[in-house]
Amino acid sequence: MSLRRTASPLLVGLAMLAGVCGVHAAPDLQVSGFATLGAVYTRSDDLQFARVGIDAPGGDRIDLGPDSVLGLQLGLQFGQGTGAVLQVTTRETQRGDYDPRPALAFVSHALTPALTVRAGRLRSPFFMLSDTADINYNQPWVRLPVEVYGLNPFADLDGIDLLHRSRVGAAFVELHPYFGASRIPVIGGGHASLHRLRGLTMTVEAGEFSFSAGHALAELATQRTSQSYVDFIERTGLSPALQARLSGSGADASFSSLGMQWDDGRWRIVAELGRLDAEAFVNSATGAYIAVGRRFGSLMPYLSLARQRQDAPLVDPALADSAASAGALALFNRSRNQAQRSITLGGRWDVSPEAALKAEFSHIATDRGAHGSFIARGDPFAAGLDHRSINLLSVSVDVVF
Repeated sequence: MSLRRTASPLLVGLAMLAGVCGVHAAPDLQVSGFATLGAVYTRSDDLQFARVGIDAPGGDRIDLGPDSVLGLQLGLQFGQGTGAVLQVTTRETQRGDYDPRPALAFVSHALTPALTVRAGRLRSPFFMLSDTADINYNQPWVRLPVEVYGLNPFADLDGIDLLHRSRVGAAFVELHPYFGASRIPVIGGGHASLHRLRGLTMTVEAGEFSFSAGHALAELATQRTSQSYVDFIERTGLSPALQARLSGSGADASFSSLGMQWDDGRWRIVAELGRLDAEAFVNSATGAYIAVGRRFGSLMPYLSLARQRQDAPLVDPALADSAASAGALALFNRSRNQAQRSITLGGRWDVSPEAALKAEFSHIATDRGAHGSFIARGDPFAAGLDHRSINLLSVSVDVVF
């Protein structure tokens, strides 16, 4: 069956929507895709690597879940500045399944040559590299630095945005306001969501240099239903008031980021800073990284330094009404605290213009009172799993088509 026949229901629906907009030209269909087969080896007996908001931690030391992904994108152009995009991806979710999901599904219309409006499912533009976060081929490393990108796991939003791109002297400036909502599953059971999400991102491109800055506000809700969480609540007997700080709705949250890239064809330098501030359900934290790569033909070795620190715990143990409750809250905070520092040495080999092989070694030191980017292999609230030094070996094959 041809791709055009397979996509016919989508074409009919989008054509009807285009008709509402007054567009009658036959749509032009473009098909593209991307894929990554990745594996990460964790050298630890009691902790396993996990990417917050992306995968369910595997039980083996070699895990394919954090980085492997397959995506197919259909783009349609109806003429007169109106188009639509559907991107479907499949990768391991925090529920442990591989159900395909629409990562993008929006209609766009150019109101003017400089201003475009989009509505539907969009990428959340929280970070400098958000637009291509799933397309590992576009990144120099095996995965985006978790010290920064783990701060805000909401990858997409359902809503509306505007893209205004203009020239200012020798630079191009893009302003990107957006509004909507987002939802993701929670490891083991439950979900987290953002309501009344609104923000603004600005990007400046000038020759070999680019800069981005963004700020977003939202109302955060986190509903935890995992058996380990239920057992934890029953075992510790936390008061309803304290439980409402761990799971519930209505917490104000904000996220800010700054990023820069410089690429002259030989050297590539990427750096980013992010900060999450939340009233409840998650800890407030700041993360940063800098990565430097040098191309030698089709080979590019790179070095990355990254750091995340906790600014405020999820719940202050001083709020507890007993020593036992304070100890229980300290364990819960520890399991949600991603504070760590890492140094990564890796290399990329561009096998062809559409494929790359990557391998990297990371040495990670988690903070005292933090599990970092790791989940306990047994009880996630067990004591004594913080302040560790852990080595990771990661490899990937990335392709675009």
